[in-house]
This record gives sequence, C-alpha cells and structure tokens, in this order.
Amino acid sequence: MKSGSMAAAAAVVFAFVGGVLFSQPAAAQQITHGCACLHNQTQAQISYRYKWGETEWKTTTLRPGYQTALCWQYANAQKSSPNLVFELDVDMSKGSAWTKYAIARVQTAGNSCAAVGGGGHYNVSYRPNTNNGFIHVTKRN
Repeated sequence: MKSGSMAAAAAVVFAFVGGVLFSQPAAAQQITHGCACLHNQTQAQISYRYKWGETEWKTTTLRPGYQTALCWQYANAQKSSPNLVFELDVDMSKGSAWTKYAIARVQTAGNSCAAVGGGGHYNVSYRPNTNNGFIHVTKRN
C-alpha cells in the first residue's frame, strides 16, 4: 500500500470565563516513538539495512515511489532510543556497495511517515552525474 502524506492541525479549545471567550491549545498528542521516514524517489527497488544500537541488522527493500518509517517505540519515561545505524546499497548494478548515512529520527505520536515531522524525512534519489548508476540519501526539504 502506497503511503501518502497528511497535514496535521492543532485543535483549539474555547471557553467562556466571566463573559470573555478564551482559547487554549488542546493537549498535545502523546509521544510514543522515535522515527525517520525514507522516500524512494528512484525508478527502481532499493536495498537498505538498519539497526538500533547493538541490535541485529534488519535488511529490507523499498519499491520505487514508496515511503517507509523506521521507528523505535519508547519504553522509558525519558523518551529516548538507541542510535539508528543506517546503510544504503548505493550501487544500482548487480553488485553492492553499502554506504552508511546519518539518519536523524524525531519524536512522534505514531509509527508512520504521516506522524514524522519535517526534520525526519529523507529522500533516496539518483546521485548526480552517475547515469543513474548510484543512489544517495539527502535530507528532504
């Protein structure tokens, strides 16, 4: 299923106090995860692997035009997660060339790309001047 982006809006609570109308922001959603969102902007399936701290590597793929969230569910009051270690197979031929990228995660109220704020989105696209032979990761604007 292809994911889409959703715009988030803040709710406002109105109250009458002494005949005067006041507004206050609604309570914030509970932060439950640390996530980053990866967008495949190539015309090919990409391979990548990641791990959280010292956990085992998870190797997977992402179809062209799709996105996926890499998330850690918080289990502590500090709302922290182990370091996210991310590698992309940047070689689009039959070979492989695993390259490490710094992927920052942001605190979210869910485990989907729709829950990830602007600072946690990354594009995978063709590296310029490589005739689509290599890909790379860039922070999404």
